[in-house]
Amino acid sequence: MQMPSLLTVIIPNDHGAGNRPDDGYPFRESYMCDNDLAVGRIVEFLSHTPYWKNMLIVITEDDAQNGVDHIDAHRSVLMVISPYVKRDYVSHAHYSFGSIFKTFWHILGLPYLNQYDATATDLADFLTDKPNFTPYNAIPVDKRIFDPDKAMNPFDKDFNWKAVEESPEMDNVNDMIKDSKEQDKDRLEDREKKKR
Repeated sequence: MQMPSLLTVIIPNDHGAGNRPDDGYPFRESYMCDNDLAVGRIVEFLSHTPYWKNMLIVITEDDAQNGVDHIDAHRSVLMVISPYVKRDYVSHAHYSFGSIFKTFWHILGLPYLNQYDATATDLADFLTDKPNFTPYNAIPVDKRIFDPDKAMNPFDKDFNWKAVEESPEMDNVNDMIKDSKEQDKDRLEDREKKKR
């Protein structure tokens, strides 16, 4: 089996979903903990494969969620994982989504798509020429915030199958297209009309 040159993984839990304490999600943050655990398990699995020696994993959020920090509300998490990434390193370079794409195009030997890719800073600041091939081992989640055993125990007679059935279908192309487009209900002008 050959691994594709580029894969995109979207972690499905929505932090805006309602609390479901009986199902292991007592807080809104519980969904994020579930997603974090999934990311850790994916990285652990991939780092134990033969492909690890040539792999770069880039993790970011779909948007900054207006989470104000000590610098700016537009900042978002960016993690870079690879045997060729400096360990315990925090870069202070300015990066954008263009930076991520520019790095991908460099690795894949592809031309830039637009001026934003061309002028972005690539992720080279994170990289080293002295690789460390030690595989990653995921750490367990704090069960006070999210209990994966409770959330995924289909043999429990009280397991909430209704919540599973009402969840969006994974990898549904129509859902992805719909979610990628601005919805009328979210447009400022439509919200203003409703206020009148």
